[in-house]
Amino acid sequence: MGAVLLKALSFVLLIAAGFLLRRAGLFGERDYQILVRIVMNLTLPAAVITNFAGLELSGALLFVVLLGLLSNLALFGLGWWRSRSKPAGQRAFSMMNLPGYNIGTFAMPYMQSFLGHGGVVIACLFDTGNAIMCTGGSYALCTAAIGGDGGRPRLRDTLKKLFTSVPFDVYLFLLAYSALGLKVPQVALTLLAPLNAANPGLAMLMIGLMFRWESKPGYLRAALSVVLTRNLFALLVALGIYFFAPFPLEIKQVVAVILFAPISVIAPAFTERCGGDAGLAGFTNSLSIVVSLLMMTGLMLTLGIA
Repeated sequence: MGAVLLKALSFVLLIAAGFLLRRAGLFGERDYQILVRIVMNLTLPAAVITNFAGLELSGALLFVVLLGLLSNLALFGLGWWRSRSKPAGQRAFSMMNLPGYNIGTFAMPYMQSFLGHGGVVIACLFDTGNAIMCTGGSYALCTAAIGGDGGRPRLRDTLKKLFTSVPFDVYLFLLAYSALGLKVPQVALTLLAPLNAANPGLAMLMIGLMFRWESKPGYLRAALSVVLTRNLFALLVALGIYFFAPFPLEIKQVVAVILFAPISVIAPAFTERCGGDAGLAGFTNSLSIVVSLLMMTGLMLTLGIA
């Protein structure tokens, strides 16, 4: 337990370092975008490729992809229902911040340091379904529901956002590659090893640079409502999967932890585009990171997977 907590503390310190360095002026308010490009286009794809090595697809693993999509749809529907009688801005905030999981730049790098290849692959598969909603699906549904952004977005634009995401393209390629029974060459794994090793640290530092804690009156109550609702949903689904799904124990354990991942990092931007309060969305995102660190670490200790 001590080793696990120490490793978790190292991630907390990286996030705190990024936050404090930005507040001290050593990094600008938008400098995190450099790390976003590095993580999303280099270190995260390298980690995905490395951990997909030797993957053998099964029905249970493919279900994880579907679960990532269905979890988002269920949370979006909950956000639509609970805000149906509220002003458009509040509806946008609810529908854009209840669904969406930060898997690629938080959950996967965090779990990469605790789990073997199998656990990280499960996180990648969940993110394949999750990405459909995070990169434009939720935004498309939200604008259709409230009539924002000058009307309904086109399917072509949503698909463009999805397929120009390097990690998502890598997920799809590796799924097809593995389905054909092919293996990632060892020489590729050796070449990608430095980028794979750098992914967790860079991702946590990036999150620290993005971390925002500027709260206004009413922010804490609204943010807690979203974060607590997400975690209650995660608890119910995790219990259902863990005790009733006919899947291998490793899949049950990893999915149970992934469900407590924080809100997608691009939710604040989409919230603003739909007419919602981007500041509140940013505050909620940061609060969800704090809660997820505690929940995911506690679950890994409880389930004995770290």
